[in-house]
Amino acid sequence: MIKRLSLEDFRNYESADVAFDSKVNLLVGANGQGKTNLLEAVFFLGMLRSFRTSGIRSLRRIGSSRFRISAAIDEGRSWDTSLDIVYGERRELRVDDVMARKASEFVGRVRVVAFSPSDIMLVTESSSIRRRFLNMFLASSSPAYLAALSEYGEALAARNALLRNGSGDPAEYAAFERILADRGSFVVAARDDALSALSDAMSAVHGGIRRDGGRLTLRHNRHAASRDPAAYAEKLAGDRGRDMARGATSFGPHLDDFEFLLDGRPLRSYGSTGQCRLAALCLKMAAVETLADGSASGVVALVDDVTGELDAAARDAFFRVLDKSRQSFFTFTELPEGEPVSDGAVFLVEDGRIRGA
Repeated sequence: MIKRLSLEDFRNYESADVAFDSKVNLLVGANGQGKTNLLEAVFFLGMLRSFRTSGIRSLRRIGSSRFRISAAIDEGRSWDTSLDIVYGERRELRVDDVMARKASEFVGRVRVVAFSPSDIMLVTESSSIRRRFLNMFLASSSPAYLAALSEYGEALAARNALLRNGSGDPAEYAAFERILADRGSFVVAARDDALSALSDAMSAVHGGIRRDGGRLTLRHNRHAASRDPAAYAEKLAGDRGRDMARGATSFGPHLDDFEFLLDGRPLRSYGSTGQCRLAALCLKMAAVETLADGSASGVVALVDDVTGELDAAARDAFFRVLDKSRQSFFTFTELPEGEPVSDGAVFLVEDGRIRGA
């Protein structure tokens, strides 16, 4: 649970410091005032990533060369943990004033799930969006996964450089391929397990909303050899010639995907816009449930203008699931009436300033 949040030169916030002592927090203000930016800061605190963009520079306030996010959080212990992020010429991460050497020492201190109108892209758009979601989901609960993914990425970049340079030294390739096989098979196995858990939870959530709407599941699309390190390494060695012609590694979790199936049929190809939007919502709801079950410190849910278009059944299910979160933040242009969260703590946001109502 976030007890205090401080921002410096983040998006449109020159400086902000706000305390939170409620499970439910309502950020109210006109469009363009900074409500979503505040959610983004909380998400960045948990993931060192934005849920809106893959770039870092755009997070800096215009005219600034750096930004800072600091927080006091309750991790379910007898004292608060302080977190501090500074992004300037280099990144600085501190936990209780001690420098964190790696992202895996920092990510997941705050487990976050963000809901936004763009979530439908998880179903309808490119595989990179789905991999990014899955990587962040796993990183938030497993430092080992984040470390393996980072090491895999470094080895992949090195092998690709050999391929582009036309290096023919088998020993050089073998050195990086051993790392790719070891870390890559770990990543794939973790994704298998995560997608199985998410699929079960998502199917249950969807079935509760649309009792006659078919069975919604997830399928991991990956190569059969990718879970066995020996078979993985053998395939990489066999692909060298083809990969050299392409200048890139053509096999591994950096290219894998997962898809949404409704009664066994790909939702991306056969689903309506409404079905795709609901499927994405159910996946995020499943993420809240799954992360909450495995965390003593709980999950922070960030809800950016997604409740207005939900029908009664979806809305009821959505708020039941969010009640399992340790803390939640909602954005509204006007103070809601009759919402299940309408009695939450209210904060008014205007032109990069935030204050209690």
